[in-house]
Amino acid sequence: MNDSTPASEQLAVVVRDLARVIDRLTDAATAARGLSAATDWQSKAATAFHEKAEAWAVAVSALSSLAEDARADAAHARDRAAFREAEAYAALFAPAGAR
Repeated sequence: MNDSTPASEQLAVVVRDLARVIDRLTDAATAARGLSAATDWQSKAATAFHEKAEAWAVAVSALSSLAEDARADAAHARDRAAFREAEAYAALFAPAGAR
């Protein structure tokens, strides 16, 4: 992208990329919970691993929530930018008396 790329298009890329990040974070949290559940609880090390894996899964889930909030904010900004861009475009073709 360059400076002439409309803000709405730039924000659309941000929204799309954040959606991918959210998917990956969700997958990572699911994988961590799976590892935690598969741990044999017979040793101290396994118990410690289970606890750390579960804590990590919770932290990643929280990041996913923050990323979702950021995606929603970017989507709203994209929509506002697209509206402003459409208004500016329409103003170019408005009759002289309507300007």
